[in-house]
This record gives sequence, C-alpha cells and structure tokens, in this order.
Amino acid sequence: MAEVERFAPMVQYLLRSLQAGGKLAATLIEHMVADAEEYLAAGEAAGVIRPSRDRAARTRYLAYQSAGSLLLWFTLHGADAAPEEFPALFRRYMGDLMLPALEVFSEGLLVDRSMLDEYLMYVPDPPPAGDAR
Repeated sequence: MAEVERFAPMVQYLLRSLQAGGKLAATLIEHMVADAEEYLAAGEAAGVIRPSRDRAARTRYLAYQSAGSLLLWFTLHGADAAPEEFPALFRRYMGDLMLPALEVFSEGLLVDRSMLDEYLMYVPDPPPAGDAR
C-alpha cells in the first residue's frame, strides 16, 4: 500500500483496455483469470485460502468482480482525469475499497452457510468442498 502509485500506469492500461472491449479485453481477462487461479491454488496449498468446490469458477468470479469494481469506480470518480492525476485516484480507489474487501475476504459476509446449503440442494451432483476441478 505504501507504493501503490507505482502500479498506476499498469492499472490505467488495464482500465483503458477493458473499457475498449474486444479481443484485447477478453484476452487480458483470460490472462488475469489464469494468473489468479495459480495464486489461489498456491494459497490453498499453503493453507491460507479455503479450498473451493470449483476453483476455476471461483477464480473467474473474483476476476470479474475485481475488474468490474475497477471499471465502475473509475467511471464514477475518474472518467475525465488527466493521466498525471491517475496515481492519486488509484490511491483513493485502494483507500475506498481495501478495508471492505479485506473484511469480506477475511471475516466473510454471511453469518452461516444456510444459503449455500439451500443452493446445493438444487444443484445436481455438486462437487465436494476442496475439489480443484
């Protein structure tokens, strides 16, 4: 967090590429998903990330959530920003979202698993927890 501004040019490129859409954006997202799946698998192996019933689906969801958050926040708060303003905006984005993101990922959101259990009752042959399909 102390040096978040140094990543601003890469994030700005990512943001603009996603906004442009097309093959570049699709390829970029697929690379993000592949990288994230490796990170999550390593975290599972290290015991710091809970195993998933479907690691690939969870990874894609997280990548889409992250990209969507980035796109929406900058559309609302920095769509007309000059390139030299982007590092400060990126710091603000991280400041706005880091605490709630860490809280959700570290402590969870739901107080029990009843919604998951209900959903799994209607999914044909759900994979067991920890299945790394």
